[in-house]
Amino acid sequence: MNENIIYAFIAILAFIAYKKYSQYKVLKLVPSLLSQGGQIVDVRSVEEYVLAHKDGSINIPLDSLKNRIKELDNTKPIILCCASGSRSALAKRTLVAEGFENIHNAGTWSSLLKV
Repeated sequence: MNENIIYAFIAILAFIAYKKYSQYKVLKLVPSLLSQGGQIVDVRSVEEYVLAHKDGSINIPLDSLKNRIKELDNTKPIILCCASGSRSALAKRTLVAEGFENIHNAGTWSSLLKV
């Protein structure tokens, strides 16, 4: 097997492990974040959100986040979720760029059902 393919495979595995570990850490924090007034923001499309979502979450699709940013309280934790964790990662970057500090990417919305 080509050495470059092995290194690429190891890098992909490390990235997936890091992503899962990061999500695990956030999910452990969710009860505490919610007790501090945290808000779960689901950044999936309206159609996805209507099909199923975490009770108590609000839907602000990623493509309308910048226009609806004033709906979020920068003084309280914000817990982001989506279908895979990718859109919520982009939403986190957007919010951090806008000056938000207490932002957490929980990954998939369904993982929050266990919390």
